[in-house]
Formats: sequence, structure tokens, C-alpha cells
Amino acid sequence: RFCGSNLKFKSSIISTGSRMLLTFTTTKEPVSYRGFAANYEAVCGGELIEDSGHLESPNFPDEYLPSKECLWRITVPENYQVALTFHSFEIENHENCVYDFLEIRDGPGANSSLLGTFCGYYPPAPIVSSGNQLWVRFVSDGSVQKAGFSASFLKELDECATRKHDCEHTCRNTIGSYQCGCKFGFELHSNGKECEDACGGIIEETNGTLTSPSFPNLYPSNKHCAWEIVAPPQTRITLNFTHFDLEGNNQECDYDSVEVYSKLGQDELKRHGSFCGSKPPPMITSEGNSIRVVFTSDNSVQKSGFALVFFTDKDECSTNNGGCAHICRNTVGSYMCICHNGFTLHENGHDCKEGGCKFEIQTPPSGEIQSPNYPEPYPGKKECVWILRTTEGHRVKVVFDEFEVEPQQDCSYDALLVFDGPTSESALLGKFCGSKIPHPLVASTNNLLLLFKSDGSVHRRGFHGRHATVCGGLLFATESDSFVYSHAGYGDVVYADGEDCEWVIEGEGEDPIELQFLTFEIEDENDCAFDFVEVFNGDGDTSSSTPLGKYCGNRLPPPIRSEEGSVIVKFKSDDTVTSKGFSAVYRSLPEPRTLNKPSKN
Repeated sequence: RFCGSNLKFKSSIISTGSRMLLTFTTTKEPVSYRGFAANYEAVCGGELIEDSGHLESPNFPDEYLPSKECLWRITVPENYQVALTFHSFEIENHENCVYDFLEIRDGPGANSSLLGTFCGYYPPAPIVSSGNQLWVRFVSDGSVQKAGFSASFLKELDECATRKHDCEHTCRNTIGSYQCGCKFGFELHSNGKECEDACGGIIEETNGTLTSPSFPNLYPSNKHCAWEIVAPPQTRITLNFTHFDLEGNNQECDYDSVEVYSKLGQDELKRHGSFCGSKPPPMITSEGNSIRVVFTSDNSVQKSGFALVFFTDKDECSTNNGGCAHICRNTVGSYMCICHNGFTLHENGHDCKEGGCKFEIQTPPSGEIQSPNYPEPYPGKKECVWILRTTEGHRVKVVFDEFEVEPQQDCSYDALLVFDGPTSESALLGKFCGSKIPHPLVASTNNLLLLFKSDGSVHRRGFHGRHATVCGGLLFATESDSFVYSHAGYGDVVYADGEDCEWVIEGEGEDPIELQFLTFEIEDENDCAFDFVEVFNGDGDTSSSTPLGKYCGNRLPPPIRSEEGSVIVKFKSDDTVTSKGFSAVYRSLPEPRTLNKPSKN
């Protein structure tokens, strides 16, 4: 409040918020004073002494101004902390935030402890001070401007630190509140604070049984049960499910499920799988002496649940690798020694000796492929052959994840050669050495050959990769019967979701192709909009080819005959229901030839 003729303040007056009210009052008596004059401008920053409030960059939500520096000091009542939450954030980005930035310090000023310097386009996580003050500084340079930031603050009380939370087990502080939790084997009561015995718990017996809640009756809804079985050191635990009936189809376990984990360390878990449906999981053996079983049900369908028996077994491999020269694999009641690729097991069952190095591999299933003695250096003067085969109408694919072979410009010392076919006379797909990982290799047919050679000098770590199958490709029809299948695992497993396969079948010349389905079981739908098989004339783009038919369901399509010397077969599946698939036979149909009669002389 000011009057008189002497200025009672040396510096500018700055409001604590975005508004300032000035009131000028005069008496009714005549006066002859000149009054006052002042300049005003909008400035950023300020002293914010409130329980809660809002701050934002200058001109927000429009672009902030160049060459600005704004300072805010936020103060809340004693014994509280300042919690700052960002709602919008867009500040010129730089790896070290040297252009435009927001600086936040834990205290009243520029010398307080730095909590962070921020820029970019991702809002910082909520920030909580250790005391009742927070210092905020915004700086922009003279070039790029962005939309800036918007944030709110409030006084925050750490209820967990003050013991005013009434949580029985654990307390986790949240901004403006807190959350209670329970130790393993307990679950939170409906009051949100107390803990009660949960289904599950810690089991330290060497053998026993586990069942879902209420088994063999229907399990209740909204349950979460966790059992942890702990065996003595140097032993492993095996689970054998004797009954299994959960909501779901064993592919997408989004509703009810049983999850199994090996516990490898204090906070390290390895997941064996998530299971549902009516098919029992396979027998599962832990990788250490502890295994965790987690059962979850939602609020809808209930089933009879599960029952399992568990037992422990000594892990002979945990001591001195079981006496095995290479790999020791524990089995129930015993163990077995395994040799690296390129070696065979000695008669004593423990040592490994160099053996033959020719491998014939059928895929699927997919699997690994590696150089002799991998991951140790490969031996010298070695020649190894891998012949990979898959189902007709599918192609072999090899993807490497590690490659280290003696380098040389022409790969004339040590090398891996890959051939597009079953022999080394087939077309060469590539010759590889050095440490650069080869690109994925795909055969044009259902055969692929790999040939690895090493000389007698430098030996490296070698290579490791995986082989799998790719559907589709170019097929050649003759007068003899040939076959094509929906997926490489036809007859053993259902086709996968997300399949997108295209086969081009070419005949001899212009002779038509006949395609006849032997089995057919594709997800059914009126318009075949989900999974389907579609057949076209020709060998080009299907958009310009004549369609011969589109099929789904369980009914065999009629025999199909092309109008020219090639046909296209497309198979697609969506990401939901899968089924058995199809098998078909194809052949070339020679057209009758007209013979010209010899002329009479």
C-alpha cells in the first residue's frame, strides 16, 4: 500500500500468479497532486507460495519466446513435499539439452541439489522434492521455439514415511495418496490395507500335489494364486499335470491361465510358459532348485481347474558338470552327456571324440545349426555338411546370429558355402567368412545345403544360427503327381496365425494344370473373410489374374483345372482361429496332339 511522494520500493513488483489488481483511492476533498505513472509487462517465473498451483512456459500453448529465462520458487507448508506433475511437454530437443531446457532443483535456489535437466517431447516423470521447496528454471535460446510445457504442483505428504498409512505389510507412496501391498503368499483385503492368506504360498517339501482353488469343483472368479516350491540346493523340481481344464484355447491365454517360472535368483525368473484350455501342459523341470506356479482367473467363465504332482530330483550336472566333457543334461533320476556338433560320445558315456560331420536335418521343427565344437573354436582341417529338408511346397530358411570365421578376401582359408538345393552342384547362394553376419538365406525349393571347410591354421569361434521354413515359392508340375501342403508341419500341428503364402505352379509349356485337394480344413466363415485358399489362372500379379475359386471351411473344393500353363495358389490366415489346413495334389495335363497323316504319292 503506497501513498506520499517517496518511492518505498527499489525494485519491480512481481505478482505470484498470472493476475495483479491495482486499486487507486482518492478522498472527496479537492487535491492537487499529480498522481502516479507505472509501466507493466508480463513476465515469467515468480514466487509461488501455495498448497497447489499451475505453471507453464511463456505464451503456452503457443510457442514460447526466444531468449527467455524464467525462475519459479515453489513453497508449500512445512512438513510437506512439493510434487510436480507435467501435463504437456515440448521443448527443443538435444542430447544434452544445451539449447532450450527446463532445470529443476531440490530446494529454494540455484545452488540446491539438481533433480534433472529436461528437453525433448516426452513429459518427465512426476518429481517430488525432499523438502517443502522446489526451484524451477526455464531457458530458451535465440533460435528454435516449441510449444513449451504445462505442469501442476501440490503439497505432498509421504504417508508411508510418517506411518500414517495403516498398511499391514508394505506401503508404496503415490502422488496425493499411497497404496498398500502384501508379501508373497498373501493378498490384499477388500479394505485395501489388511493382508489375508492367499491361495498359494511357499512349499519346501520334496514331493506333493497342487490344485486350483475348490478343485475338483469350479474355481472361483477373480483369483490370483502363486505357489513357490523350494527344493534343497543342487536339486531340480519336476511338475506333472494330471488334470487341466481352464478357460481359453491354449493359444491366447488372456482370461484364465497357469504360468510357470523357474526362479534363478532373488529377482530373476525364467518363464516356461502360460497355459490354458483343456490340454495338459508338458512335464516341466525347473532350471534351479525353485519353481513358481501362478494361477489367475477373471470374472467370467469358471472351469474345474488343474491338479499336478511335483517331485524333486538330484541335479548331477551341478557338480563338476556331471563329469561330462562337453554338455551335461539333467534327466529325471539320472543325467546324460552330450557332445558339441562334430563330435560323438565316447563309449564311457562322458568323453567326446571327433566324429563324422555330415548332418541331414528335417525341418520343421525349427532348430539350431552351428559349427563344430561351437562355442569353442572349431577344429582344423574339417569339412562338414548340413542338408536341410522341409515339406514339399515350402522353403528352407537359415538366419545366423553369430559368425566368426577366419577372414580372407576370397574366403579361401576357412569358409561356409550355402547351396540352393540338396547337393554342392546346386546354385551357390553365398560364400562367407570373417565376422560379418550373413544376411538371412532362403532356398528356392525345399532343400538347402551348407558346407563348412577349415584349413590347418587359424581357428575362430565359428557360427551359430537357426533354421526354419518359409511357405510358398515356385513349383514345377509334370505328368506325375506332386503334392503341396498348407504348412510345413501339416499333420502334426495346426497352421499358424498370420500366414500369407503364395505358390506359383508352372507346367510344361502351355499344358493346363490340375489341382485336386485331398484334405481341407480351414476356419469357416460365410464370405471366407478370415482364413482362406484362393486359386488364380496365370503366374503374374493376382490382381490381374482370373480367379478360379476362393475356399474355406471343411468341405473339399472341386478339382480345379487352369486355362493355361500355370496357376497361383494363395493361402491366408488371420490372427485368431487356426485349423488343420489342407493337402493337395497337382499335375500337368498334356493336351491331345493332332497327327498329320502322311500324303500319298
